Amino acid sequence: MEREIITEVYPWESRVAIVEDGRLVEVFWADQDENVGNIYKGKVKDILPGLSCAFIDIGLSKNAFLYAGDVMIPGQRKVSNGLDLLKSGQDIMVQVKKEAFSEKGARVTGNLTIPGHFIVLLPCQIDISISRKLTDDQRREHLRRLMEKHKPPEMGIILRTACQEAEDEEILGELQDLVQAWEEINRRFERMRAPNLIYEDIDVLERTLRDYLDGDIRRVIINNEKLKEKITSYMNKKKSNFDFTVQFEEGDLFEKFGLEKDIRRTLRRKVWLRNGGYLIIDETEAMTVIDVNSGKYTGKNDFEETVFKLNQEAAVEIPRQLRLRSLGGIILIDFIDMRVKENVDKIVSTLKRELAKDKAHTRIIGMTGLGFLEMTRKKSRYGVSEFFTDECAHCNGRGRMINMFALACEVKRKLANMGYMENEEIICEANPRLLEFIHNDEKNLGYIEKRTQKKVKLLANPDLALVDYKIYTE
Repeated sequence: MEREIITEVYPWESRVAIVEDGRLVEVFWADQDENVGNIYKGKVKDILPGLSCAFIDIGLSKNAFLYAGDVMIPGQRKVSNGLDLLKSGQDIMVQVKKEAFSEKGARVTGNLTIPGHFIVLLPCQIDISISRKLTDDQRREHLRRLMEKHKPPEMGIILRTACQEAEDEEILGELQDLVQAWEEINRRFERMRAPNLIYEDIDVLERTLRDYLDGDIRRVIINNEKLKEKITSYMNKKKSNFDFTVQFEEGDLFEKFGLEKDIRRTLRRKVWLRNGGYLIIDETEAMTVIDVNSGKYTGKNDFEETVFKLNQEAAVEIPRQLRLRSLGGIILIDFIDMRVKENVDKIVSTLKRELAKDKAHTRIIGMTGLGFLEMTRKKSRYGVSEFFTDECAHCNGRGRMINMFALACEVKRKLANMGYMENEEIICEANPRLLEFIHNDEKNLGYIEKRTQKKVKLLANPDLALVDYKIYTE
């Protein structure tokens, strides 16, 4: 497998795409409001034993949600009911586990994690865990002994897949850095008032490099020359020798490399497979259901072989769609029924192989009584549909409508890359609602005019649909 990382950075957003074997598999967005991974000194506002949760003020617009099972306080022993450790008005250290969404506040946990490239430090645990993707028993035992000898006794460790080829000195060096980061977090907790941010996770580009940097990576492409120095500095700090190039390219990179259309396709329910079959993907509040259909594919031989080939391709495409759409929670897959048990086992094996490429934790439960394959996937960030669309106000959330922030970001990206035009003025013609959203962002409009050395003129056209706009010069 060959992997590329394509990155666009603008003042209003950053986007990072993961491309494997020429196909887009994941996209990460970040703006100034991103919070997952951040650690806060919060204050307990409400304790609700009947719902087994507490609400914590961490300084955001909505109080964060803390489940009783996630209550852990450094230096204190975990109890069966975590709410027994809390009282109203108490200061508490929590980490954002899941972004706020819709009417829900952010979900937080007291089970803190400080991740690095090789290891994850667990300040509230004492166990040593090793990635299941490290299958060499001798290597696993060596790493376990190494950590037992050097880790602080009151802390836990997760050894990540990147430890497979790492030198002991690299792993121990990162351990020391993470322990120092934890000590600084404790100092900030003691001296700062609640609510307050006491640890900010690294930005989306560094986080992607931390999680995806391995022997499969071939190229990093960015649209910002200063980021080349940042990546070089990051690599020097890691002291790792990976054979990949860092390449600067101007312009709208997602458009240039054909990624924009792939992202837009993820908003559709139907996903066509190469052999003519297709998937139907439906997201609900409780779960995601994926249906495999034969479509235009009729096969050439017997029915069982036709169905097997359809399911085989679906088993490859479904894990890609889960990553690309950032789908999580309970997932039910309705493969086309197969009579031969060996074929069923092969489909499950293919699914497991493709899911192994996913950094998010996944688990295949098995077949339900109705013949669905049941699995789960951990989710901590927005999906594509959540980022690009909002609930429709006219049908009480039964449908989706375009998200104004996402659409405005798209228009600003296009404007920011119009510097090659000869005219001194760029005209953006759009629906008045969209233009109002863009016009209020004076700071980034100024950035666009400075970058392109052109005046931006916003021209209202009520006849244009909300999603349609025109950018041109006269």
